[in-house]
Amino acid sequence: MSHPTFQSENAKTTRIPFHKIGAVFYGLWGFWHFRVVASMFEFAATQMDQDVLQARIYQGAFHILWFAVGAVAIAVLFNWRNSRIGYWLNLLMIGWTEIGLFFFFIVPGYFPWLPTGFVGPLLWIFAVAFTTLGYCLNPRKV
Repeated sequence: MSHPTFQSENAKTTRIPFHKIGAVFYGLWGFWHFRVVASMFEFAATQMDQDVLQARIYQGAFHILWFAVGAVAIAVLFNWRNSRIGYWLNLLMIGWTEIGLFFFFIVPGYFPWLPTGFVGPLLWIFAVAFTTLGYCLNPRKV
């Protein structure tokens, strides 16, 4: 099966690099979460006493930081090349973090869906949709 194509004005056939579009969305997910991590560190430092809960917020921010770094690295090194390994790594790693956000924070109402709670899950959904299209239309063994 080949990539969908479209005709440009000068009649050249162009392939749509769905996997690269998905890689960009995974990168955006990662960069968005760098902002989230900074907010978590700032909140813990300025709004909390130094106790176990503050340490737990710092630890959670540290974990999210490495998920974000991982998402960007996998997007650049693997998803951009339509790698099967990269496809599954980001799908599972980021999916797991978004499922946790949804069930542990959004469903109980601890974190509002609006104005910004939807951004991470939406970027993840777009990333999954485009990398899945790219991989299914042009599967790679690597």
